[in-house]
Amino acid sequence: MAQLVSTQSPLQATRPLTVGVIPDAATLSTWARMPRDQREATCDLIELRLDTLKMPADEVRDALVHGENATPILLTARHPAEGGQGSVVAAERMAMIEPLLDLAILVDIELRSAMEMKPIVEKAHAKGVKVMGSFHDFQATPGDDVLRGAIGFAQPAGLDAVKIATFLNSQADLVRLMQITGDQHRLRLSSMGMGPWGRISRLVLAKAGSLLNYGFIGESNAPGQWPAARLKELLAEL
Repeated sequence: MAQLVSTQSPLQATRPLTVGVIPDAATLSTWARMPRDQREATCDLIELRLDTLKMPADEVRDALVHGENATPILLTARHPAEGGQGSVVAAERMAMIEPLLDLAILVDIELRSAMEMKPIVEKAHAKGVKVMGSFHDFQATPGDDVLRGAIGFAQPAGLDAVKIATFLNSQADLVRLMQITGDQHRLRLSSMGMGPWGRISRLVLAKAGSLLNYGFIGESNAPGQWPAARLKELLAEL
């Protein structure tokens, strides 16, 4: 089946992009029923959380085709240790992603799984799909050495971009994340905070250079998120 989205990589974008998260069948159904202009106003990409959708690939595909989706798609099958409901077995998470690769423009895997999931990285690249490595900490914001080490690991691992999501316990955590985001990196970086500083972090980090900025379409699935449509409006004003 032909890819449904433009071949232009979001990693080449010159402005911060909004990602609308689709974590369940109800949200996918809502998305499929939206008029095209409403979708365009909601987000720049959609993230299909395959680990929480828990739908057969054919049903996911049918919902998107029925709705004539033209929004670029990011595929994610998250490891339980980083907020997911997928299997701890890398092969089982790859099996969620592979049947839908032809619909995707970007895939997200955990940095911790980069070596185990190298086969899906190679298959994605063979189809012209970029792969982002992600790092999550739902309790704190680690020291700069940990964060910079995660970012530095991605390129040798064959990845194309990095996502950092940490819990912000203080203003100082946010300032550190802003500084890291604003630095020059070899790969494009998306960064975001969770918790009481989460919402404000999505704006200031986008201003500092975060490329992909996540919001919810149905209900929030992470602390500190904005509704995707509102986030897109705000980012356009930065």
